[in-house]
Amino acid sequence: MQESQDTATPLSRDFVPELLRVVQNSDEGGQVTWNALESLEVLLDAGNTRGALQLAQGVVDMLGDDRRNRLFRAYIALCEVMIEGDVSVGLEALEGIFVEIQHGGFSSVDRCWISILLARAIWVGVYCRTTAEAELFRARSILSQEYNRLRTLADVSLASKVGLELAKTYVHCPSPEVAAAHELLKTIVSLVGASGMSSDLLFDAKRLLYQVERDASGASEGSVGEEELRSLATPLGGVARGLVEVSLARMSTTLSEARAQGVEKALGLFQESSYRSGEFESLLILANTAAESEHHAKAYRLFIKAVQVSKDGGFLYGRGLALLGAFQSAAMSGEAVEARRLAKELQDECKRELFLGAFGLNVVAALQLIGDAAASLKIATKCEKNFARIGVPALAGQASFMLGASYAEMGKWKMARSSWKRSLTCDEVRRSPMSACDRRAALAQAIAMVDFTEKGTLQESTLREIDRLREVSEQSLEPFGSSTAALAARAKTLHIHAQLDIIAKRSVEAVKSLSKAREIFVQLGLAKDVAVSDGLTGLALLEAAKERGSEMVDEAIAALQRSLDYFADLDAPRIVWKLHYYLTVAAIMRSQATGDGEFRMRWREMAVSSLREAMREVGLLSLEGGMPRASTGEGDFSPGLNPDVLEPLKQVLGLSGEKKKKGKDKLTISAASAKRFGGYLH
Repeated sequence: MQESQDTATPLSRDFVPELLRVVQNSDEGGQVTWNALESLEVLLDAGNTRGALQLAQGVVDMLGDDRRNRLFRAYIALCEVMIEGDVSVGLEALEGIFVEIQHGGFSSVDRCWISILLARAIWVGVYCRTTAEAELFRARSILSQEYNRLRTLADVSLASKVGLELAKTYVHCPSPEVAAAHELLKTIVSLVGASGMSSDLLFDAKRLLYQVERDASGASEGSVGEEELRSLATPLGGVARGLVEVSLARMSTTLSEARAQGVEKALGLFQESSYRSGEFESLLILANTAAESEHHAKAYRLFIKAVQVSKDGGFLYGRGLALLGAFQSAAMSGEAVEARRLAKELQDECKRELFLGAFGLNVVAALQLIGDAAASLKIATKCEKNFARIGVPALAGQASFMLGASYAEMGKWKMARSSWKRSLTCDEVRRSPMSACDRRAALAQAIAMVDFTEKGTLQESTLREIDRLREVSEQSLEPFGSSTAALAARAKTLHIHAQLDIIAKRSVEAVKSLSKAREIFVQLGLAKDVAVSDGLTGLALLEAAKERGSEMVDEAIAALQRSLDYFADLDAPRIVWKLHYYLTVAAIMRSQATGDGEFRMRWREMAVSSLREAMREVGLLSLEGGMPRASTGEGDFSPGLNPDVLEPLKQVLGLSGEKKKKGKDKLTISAASAKRFGGYLH
């Protein structure tokens, strides 16, 4: 293969298969004179990072010690970052090459492209949360200086390419700045349009402007419309036409049948041209649409295809997106074995710096979902250290919050307490009162459980500390009045503290808190939380009935039944079995409170029926689409309750010989492992 600054054979996005063939068979490439820089950009744009790496390595080998190899070594470093995920090593290499080219008498073209490559690497580091967000400003500064330099030299083509890279740093970043991107893109469109130069460059600028205008205003109209994009794409080939369909679908709130057909057609065009980035995005759009429509098996198949495309192309970030989608689809389909396999693959990928920063917290949630608290603890610890290192307190706080949840899952309440204290500190430092309320509620839970597991009761000093945390949360919410966020935070706090009041034998206070929480949830239209309130109210009333008599039991049964009616329709066995358990206990208590033999027998029969339902639901326990509050540190409904509690009731009611039916492999809660939780709310 020959490398030339002049392009003898024009390259386009549709030419990727031929380009890859020549890269992989260098002896055939002697027939054509190639512009290696342009070839690399085409391959990277197409998501063929492995092909770009092979090409850059080939050019470096060809050039030997020639100083022209510096820029191609920079391409190698960038490709390796995207493939292997070692951001810090790649940035170090690029920084050195950048200094050498900028101050070593290299050409204007080399200075332009090394600025772009370094900025891209910085952007990858920031976007994937492995580099401090402040570094993005340095990347923009580098690009801005180069953009202004090239405009001064009247090099419209290169200036516009740098400007487009700069615009992307405003659009694709942790905190998008669409207004700045909008102004810059309008200037680029004007420059390229007036010069009559690259049709591809004008198409790319207008396609990004189309997205930015809709992001900025939320409106369906803008200076660039659908027909104009299609008109620009027509002479550019099949890949450009496919990119239009993807852009239109990306900006649609819902994917209509016509839009879906457009994406499917685009997918075919991308596959024909080995355009991996477009193929990947098309698959992701179709997979997410299927998942939203609850076609989880279809979504899973599409996500798995996207995983393979990302592997073939060599972009680690895309692989993370696709793996998480596949995991969620497998989970929602109840495919426990596959969900566990994907969770293990996600865990293994977290050894890579880029993957940990971009997806670490998602992986923690996935591991918590399958019940692997030990593995989730390790990843959460790494995430907390990473986010603290790069100075992102919001994510550091979330990581420590999820770390606390993992410790709580393992029954290590002292460690959970320590983690949740750090999480609360992060929220207080960044002045996030709503989130801080969740943190205080979790911390109160840990403080209570440390005392409860050690002493079997809550000391007065513990109760005072718990009450103080609740008062601080209530005071912090006062300035926000009756806003939706404040009401939701207040109600969640009441839920957690009501559970702690039940443990502390303060059932009257628990019922009062739950009544307030229920009113708020009804007001906000949160039916699930209303049902949880009813269930917790039933527990509080059962506790009160121990001292106040059978009337409380009747009220408890009514509340538990309301909760059961909701969750049975929702098909939520994790909660349904617990409600049946408490209804069994309530029926036994009711039978013991009556002297009438006939009524006693009726209550006993009700207890037997409820217990059988609880046993059946335990047998159905499976991986659900998300563990409510498990990844945030809040407690699920009666979180300490485990299937072991059914055994004594089986003996009392004569059901100890009955066994649950065996079904397909599901993710189940082991009674033995559940003992780690200790007693809670019963």
